[in-house]
Amino acid sequence: MVSAAITVPATLASIALIDAALAGFRAATGRNGRIRKHGYYLAAIRRGLIAGTAVLTCLALVLTIVLATAPDPSTRYTDLTHAGITMLWIIGPYTAIALASLAGYAVLPRRPATFLILLGLGPLTLIRPLVTIAAGLAAASTAPNPPTAACAILAATSVLTVEPWLHQRWYTKPA
Repeated sequence: MVSAAITVPATLASIALIDAALAGFRAATGRNGRIRKHGYYLAAIRRGLIAGTAVLTCLALVLTIVLATAPDPSTRYTDLTHAGITMLWIIGPYTAIALASLAGYAVLPRRPATFLILLGLGPLTLIRPLVTIAAGLAAASTAPNPPTAACAILAATSVLTVEPWLHQRWYTKPA
């Protein structure tokens, strides 16, 4: 059995990278009038993944510093893991519904797939920032110490910076 100390950070990082890839796609959507956009969207997804990886790397550096400067690093790591579990209780169901919508889009015929995207991913995209902020605030409010609370807020807000940055950097003008 793999411990929460490994699965929680790995799950949160995976969700953040998937979110970054989708952020790249969302930032590029509607910016290109071409009919065949496969390569365009793949490049946008790649840009999202690269930006998400950069954000996660910076966040990992901050977490490493927080752990290195803690009086008891193992207790601090446990605190951070518990904060991550709190975030997953909020982000997990949201992620499951979003991934189910994407899976349905991939396997269903065109009309039901389009309806599923409109019914599932449309509203989910609108509430994404609220869910992310709620997860960060919930983790911060249950954190036993200020550094853990600050890390939870930083993690939530840093995930939300990827899409605006991608949009500003590459997609301010139509292609």
